[in-house]
Amino acid sequence: MIFDDLREFINKVEDLGECKMVEGADWDLEIGTLSEIEAMRPNPSMLLFDKIKGHEAGFQVVSNVSITQRRAALTLGLPLEAKGIELVKAMRQKLKESNQLIPPVEVETGPVKENILTGDNVDLLKFPAPKWHELDGGRYIGTGTISIIRDPDEGWVNLGCYRVQVHDKTTVTIAIDPGHHGGTIREKYWARGLTCPVAISCGQDPVLWFVSVSAAPWGISEYDVAGALRNKAVEVTRGVTTDLPIPASAEIVLEGEILPPEVETRQEGPFGEFTGYYASAVKPEPAVRIKSILHRNNPIIQGEPPMRWPFPHGWLIQIHWSALLWDDLDKQVPGVNGVWQVGEAGIRNMVIISLKQQYAGHAKQAALVAAGSHAASYFLRYLIVVDEDIDPSNLSDVLWALGTRSEPESIDIVRGCWSSALNPTLTPEQRQRGELVHSMAIILACKPYSWIKDFPPSIISSPEMIKKTKEKWAKLFE
Repeated sequence: MIFDDLREFINKVEDLGECKMVEGADWDLEIGTLSEIEAMRPNPSMLLFDKIKGHEAGFQVVSNVSITQRRAALTLGLPLEAKGIELVKAMRQKLKESNQLIPPVEVETGPVKENILTGDNVDLLKFPAPKWHELDGGRYIGTGTISIIRDPDEGWVNLGCYRVQVHDKTTVTIAIDPGHHGGTIREKYWARGLTCPVAISCGQDPVLWFVSVSAAPWGISEYDVAGALRNKAVEVTRGVTTDLPIPASAEIVLEGEILPPEVETRQEGPFGEFTGYYASAVKPEPAVRIKSILHRNNPIIQGEPPMRWPFPHGWLIQIHWSALLWDDLDKQVPGVNGVWQVGEAGIRNMVIISLKQQYAGHAKQAALVAAGSHAASYFLRYLIVVDEDIDPSNLSDVLWALGTRSEPESIDIVRGCWSSALNPTLTPEQRQRGELVHSMAIILACKPYSWIKDFPPSIISSPEMIKKTKEKWAKLFE
């Protein structure tokens, strides 16, 4: 399915019976805590908050949008009943079919321009931006947001998801880690003594938000990637104070300018991040002066607050990056049977590769290729290779292989790997030096190739026997 805005997606989730309306919650911790409580339940619902304390009825927040495999599949246009490794296979096929970029189409106006606030009417505090976690440093309107910035040299438009904290009626901060495209682009403006124009979309077509998290290559606009995944161009309209292309059907768009850090900063954070920790301290971030606010009638803030697993967009990242890594491996390594990033270990921390071994050193080769790939190397701590009889998305299978086919003495440790300031195990000394690295363990939890034919057979019925028995006893499995 193709959704042209967040509302169409919400309506579909309501039709599926997976949305709960919550009225009267407080933006101060209650929305975040209720989202977390729901996330821990089996098959958690999407939550739509209205009549939020201190705010006008109709100004809403939605959370737990894609927190299940089913709703992640709905977001990505994959089969709704697919699970685990089947979702990764479906995503690989979708990426293969979506290799032709489709640029956005500009329209004169759109629902986002139903209300246009400028000058003294700009007031960020009218929107129910939640304080999501107890130790957060303030209110975050930006968890499921897109920051839109144009490269001043090359003219292409970057869409990135960075957390956005509200400081007062007209000021926010955008926290961008070093190396992200949005940070590189804004520095180009600052080097010329200019402010950096930015538009921040706070609720939009779920696929458009997904690509903003997914890091398209430098020079390629995420608008074009979203068009390819949707097989339909994204409609954009010009902002009123930045002239940036903004999603025509966005819920809320904040337009402004990011000031050079030497002009003005605000203390940003702390904020509970995707690692499940407060790993980054309070720090100065460049102030963003909001010049205009565009919003739909009864606007909806898209909430994507990080949590311990499961968290709202964890499945989206897990499915997508597993598919990308599998594609990377297939270009260099034969016999890959499946790839799975283990969300329960923290997004990006652990990868499982299922492999049909064909020669000595084959498993180690697959591990080393994965360890150095763009799709997996960032933040990766544990890389486990298992045999083809192990479903990498079935953690019981994986743990059984780990406990019965690996030898602890053969674990390889790779040091100095690509990390982040969000890494909770960085020492204070490493943080002070800016030494953002960690180690990675490579574990071969597969049968030793040198005597693989003599390895004890597993106690499991053959696929043929299972099929034959199921057919005979079909009534038992109805």
